[in-house]
Amino acid sequence: MGEYNLSIADGIISINEAKRLLRETTEIQQVLLEMKLHLEDESST
Repeated sequence: MGEYNLSIADGIISINEAKRLLRETTEIQQVLLEMKLHLEDESST
């Protein structure tokens, strides 16, 4: 989170920062989806 605050401190997000933030967001979404599917699987058994 500290890196995020530093990257937007100047009010400008560079291409590399945008790519990193997008990659991290995608990874978080994947983890959440896997958790959701796991919980749904547990609740159906």
